[in-house]
Amino acid sequence: MEAVAKHDFVATAEDELSFKRTQILKVINMDDDQNWYRAELDGKEGLIPSNYIEMRPHEWYCGHLTRADAESTLKQQKQEGAFLIRASESSPGDFSLSVKCGNEVQHFKVLRDTQGKFFLWVVKFNSLNELVQYHKSHSVSRSQEIFLRDMVMTEQMVVAHYDFTPQESNELEFRRGDILRIVDKESSSQWWTAELRGRQGLIPSTYVTAYLAESA
Repeated sequence: MEAVAKHDFVATAEDELSFKRTQILKVINMDDDQNWYRAELDGKEGLIPSNYIEMRPHEWYCGHLTRADAESTLKQQKQEGAFLIRASESSPGDFSLSVKCGNEVQHFKVLRDTQGKFFLWVVKFNSLNELVQYHKSHSVSRSQEIFLRDMVMTEQMVVAHYDFTPQESNELEFRRGDILRIVDKESSSQWWTAELRGRQGLIPSTYVTAYLAESA
């Protein structure tokens, strides 16, 4: 995930990362502390204050979506090449690219070199966004031609922007980055009924936004 710096920041501890206003940082981890994120800039990693940056979310980034949920989501897509990028389950801080290929879903590990550049094969990129744009016209697979295509989703799919811990038994727990299916949002503007991993419950509508707008 990328973020743009709103202010200059000078590190005061060894584990912090200095940056200048308008610089683009790669945010690696937002889960350990809501006030301090782990990020990377020019090949260096460190902690940055979350209120000094503005996130630049992409519709294809799904955060902590599991491999199984990624497959379930993509198998509902009609077009070849429908894709999403998610946080790696097996390698924290890394990313996985999941792509619909025929009736199956293939998963590619997004590799990174010592300079922090992202790549699948040979060509390297400064950001995930650059990698995605490149592979919309260059195959992600070496065994067959598969080009990345944006998913077409309905507004009934939403992405969580914050963690939510239920206070009542009829509420549904979720984490930032989870993709939920909205079952009912007519009964209340503040609390919607949603489904996640086979469980249903109420969620606060202000914690989520439409996952993907419909597109051709």
